[in-house]
Amino acid sequence: MMKFSKRVEYALIAMVELARYREVDHLVTARRLAREYRIPQEILSKVLQKLAKIGLLQSVQGVKGGYTLARKIEQINMLEVVESIDGPFHLVACHTGRPCDCDQFLFCNIQTPMQYVQEEFMQLLRNISLKDLLTRMKGDFSWVYREQYENAKDHFEQKQLKKGQFVKPNM
Repeated sequence: MMKFSKRVEYALIAMVELARYREVDHLVTARRLAREYRIPQEILSKVLQKLAKIGLLQSVQGVKGGYTLARKIEQINMLEVVESIDGPFHLVACHTGRPCDCDQFLFCNIQTPMQYVQEEFMQLLRNISLKDLLTRMKGDFSWVYREQYENAKDHFEQKQLKKGQFVKPNM
């Protein structure tokens, strides 16, 4: 099953929490985030350092130091966060950019369709900003599925998209 790593989850939790404090110019420490969200502090510290190193966060050293966002919440998307922690995103081995050593490579019937799925999923993550995560923190995520539906309509002819073909997953 495809899922984000715990480090990506911790990064997203931290980014959303830091977004909450963006307008009060408030620094948040790794210790505080770790305590409030029950995240191992050593792991969270490494995650935050990585986010700061690539420019998503600013780090302030010292007694009153901590972390803050480096950019506006509209300018940070989920794909950036995911790839900053776990590296480039790939659904299947043949789309990693390296030579594929898969036994099915020569006669694979899903290579091209999976490339499409990967591109669509990456676009979905690219379209979800930190602002979206913050404003929907406790809200309804049906907007994600509406956007997927609209994208699907753009890619397929209208006659191929019959009523009921698009099924919203249960959450």
